[in-house]
Amino acid sequence: MKKSLTTLFALAFALMFGLVNVASAMKHEAPAGKMEAKKEQKADKAVTKACKDKKAGDVVMIKDKEVTCPEKKKMKKKSTAPAAPAPAK
Repeated sequence: MKKSLTTLFALAFALMFGLVNVASAMKHEAPAGKMEAKKEQKADKAVTKACKDKKAGDVVMIKDKEVTCPEKKKMKKKSTAPAAPAPAK
């Protein structure tokens, strides 16, 4: 009984430090991902603004860089009808 209890505490102790290290690593990594996403979003807005009256494939200058205008995305309509259930076998 004493051996199993000691083993259980040792395992819990090791697991606790493992989880703490993983949590702190994720905390330090998360802000960098958010900053990259914001920069990417700003760049997309700049391209959208510059290509407002242009055709797809036209070249525009954004911050001294040549960028080709992308094709305009078409909005999909959301259907309000639920999907039909699959037939039972």
